[in-house]
Amino acid sequence: MPSAVHDQPAENRFLGVLVWQCGVSEPVARLGLAADPLVHAAVAEALRSRAQGLGGGVLFHVDVPAPCEGAGMVRCVVVALGDDAVQVAIVRTSGEAAALLDFVAAVPFAFAILNMFLTNPYQAITVADREGLMRYISPVHERFLGLEPGAAIGRPAEDVIPNSRLPQVARSGKAEIGDLQQFGPDVTRIVNRVPVFEEGAVVGAVGQVSFSGVEALNRLQQRLNQLRDEVRHYKRELSQLKGGGAAAAALVGSSAPMLRLSREIDAVARLDVPVLILGESGSGKELVAQALHARGRDADAPLVSLNLAALPATLIESELFGYQAGAFTGGRKQGQPGKLEQAEGGTLFLDEVADIPMEIQVKLLRVLEDRQVQRLGATEGRRINFRIVAATHRDLRALIDSGRFRLDLFYRLSGVVLQVPALRQRVEDIPALVQRFAQSFCERNGIPLPRIAPGVMGYLAQQSWPGNVRQLRQRVEEALVFCDGRLLNVEDFARHQDPLARPAQQPMEQSPHAAMPLKSLEHAAILEAIARNGGNKKRAAQELGISRSYLYKVLGGA
Repeated sequence: MPSAVHDQPAENRFLGVLVWQCGVSEPVARLGLAADPLVHAAVAEALRSRAQGLGGGVLFHVDVPAPCEGAGMVRCVVVALGDDAVQVAIVRTSGEAAALLDFVAAVPFAFAILNMFLTNPYQAITVADREGLMRYISPVHERFLGLEPGAAIGRPAEDVIPNSRLPQVARSGKAEIGDLQQFGPDVTRIVNRVPVFEEGAVVGAVGQVSFSGVEALNRLQQRLNQLRDEVRHYKRELSQLKGGGAAAAALVGSSAPMLRLSREIDAVARLDVPVLILGESGSGKELVAQALHARGRDADAPLVSLNLAALPATLIESELFGYQAGAFTGGRKQGQPGKLEQAEGGTLFLDEVADIPMEIQVKLLRVLEDRQVQRLGATEGRRINFRIVAATHRDLRALIDSGRFRLDLFYRLSGVVLQVPALRQRVEDIPALVQRFAQSFCERNGIPLPRIAPGVMGYLAQQSWPGNVRQLRQRVEEALVFCDGRLLNVEDFARHQDPLARPAQQPMEQSPHAAMPLKSLEHAAILEAIARNGGNKKRAAQELGISRSYLYKVLGGA
């Protein structure tokens, strides 16, 4: 090696090399940044101060005056290597480009820290290159995936780690922070994926997977469940304070049958049992389903509804179970999840369940038994968790006896059976229903709410209402369309004969109460008093000069 000193141009002040031969005090070569005498002197002094030999190498900092006078000191990172014959010192100015060298030089236990990052049992590291090939995977992650040490290196990341997105991050250059990644049916981990840049270009991606002990995860899950329950509780309370949700508002009525139904809903709402709702058409079965969901533990989870009577038999299967891409002509290219999958974590409401074809009843029964749903065209199923609520106005017993509905499916659906009363069984709720429907219609159309004339409630109470609450709503809205805007009269309801309604009790020119028997007159007067007092039965009884017990007796005997 030449003994002369090789000075470099002054502008090369980022990297330098010093070379010594053992037994010679002066370096035999000074290149680049190390050609500066001040840099050479600082490095030589630092090396002399280190009593131990260089061995496998050491890293340290030195501070030297900046090239420009008055500019202060410049920190340099030194990597020193040597054996019995030669010593070499590589010098580089500190900064972002030399951050790793800075870290290693400044922290005496830097290598222990780096080793901890790579072998941490709680934070696994994975590295993929620009092509999506694995370049490194932490030992803890290898063990978790059942891999031999080094077996993943050079393989596509998607083949090594289920659902890996490192290749996507390496291609896009966009970080994904705090993602939840599924590693198995019951294993979810928090993952951060960060692109790696070199000279402005993406060269790969690093993934960080959070591991923890089973006990810690269980404690965390329990706490999360507790917090979710608390949030749902306070949401329900807030909703009630604000006037209640749609379902709560829709279940109008304080009659004995409705109070009983409300108590039954409260009793079953928070339990994980299937519910079958029975009732006549238009009685409000869907509203009961909404109330069950709203009052349940998963009120903020999805409520997915499917009216089986409104679909042709050929579409029910795909709507219920979903389909894979290319399962049939005319389907979406990407496939589509069915209502069962959409209800994951929430409630699936099957309206008019008696209309489901027999061949689909078998498939639905299987889903309810093993909680596995398989899309049309798929080869594997997916486990789902949901609550099922079904409803029908038809006689299921007759359908079972005639072989048109499976008995085993009936038992799967009817964990609890709720019976929705017909409107004729709760006529005392008519005033409150009329008020609610009228208010809703007027608000929706931006018109003033008219007063309700005496005699209206009595007239409505005498109708048969084969269409139940749905029919009542239609009649109220129709009457509002044709009333004078100030007063809603009996004539507005009786402008034409409803083909489904019972003939009126009296000619239209007569008083609406004229042809009523005494008991009916008494009943109608009570209904009107309740309406005038906003549904308050106590005030209605006081106004009529009767006891509340007698009022309830008259209403109950109707």
